[in-house]
Amino acid sequence: MTELRMVAIDLALRNTGISATHDHHGTAKVVTSTTVCETVTGHPRIHRVLTSIAAAVACRPHLVAIESVYAGAGKGGTALRLAELHGVVTHWLYSKDIRYVYVEPQQIKIYATGNGNADKTAVQSAVIGEYGHLVHVADEHQADSLALLGLTAHAYGVPLTTVLNPKRIRAVEAIRWPVIGERP
Repeated sequence: MTELRMVAIDLALRNTGISATHDHHGTAKVVTSTTVCETVTGHPRIHRVLTSIAAAVACRPHLVAIESVYAGAGKGGTALRLAELHGVVTHWLYSKDIRYVYVEPQQIKIYATGNGNADKTAVQSAVIGEYGHLVHVADEHQADSLALLGLTAHAYGVPLTTVLNPKRIRAVEAIRWPVIGERP
C-alpha cells in the first residue's frame, strides 16, 4: 500500500479543528487548522465546516478520524445541532467513499496526556510538547485534532512520534479500528 494519508477532525459548533498527515496537494507533512464558526449558525455553519473538510480531504485520505460527540455536549439545541453537524459530515464523507471512524474523547485525552480526564489546557500543552516540532499548534481545537491524528497514525503503525507510555498505548488498543481499503 502507498503511504497512508489520514485526516482527524475535532468537530464542534464554534470552532472545528482539523489535522492531516498530508496537505491538500497530497504532500506528506503534518498540517492543522481551525475553522471558526462563532458568528454563524445553521446552514452557513454546516457549509463552512464542510468546505474546510473538503479542502482537508483533497489529499484523498485512507481514513478520517472524528472525535465522537461528547455525551454532555450541552442541553437542548446544542446537542441537537452538534448531532446534526456530525450526521451531515459523516454522510458527506460516506457519499465521497471516504472511510471514517469515531473515537471517544476520553481515548484522545489518554493518548495525549495519559489521563482520560485531562482538561483542554493539559491536552494542548501535551500536544505542543509532543508535536510542536512538526507543526504550530495555535489553539485547543488544533490540539485535539492533532492528538486524534497522532492516535490514529499510531494505530496503523505510522506514529507521528515515539510513544512509550503504556497508558497511551492502551488508548490505541481500546478502539475498534476499521480495515483500511474496505469500502466505507
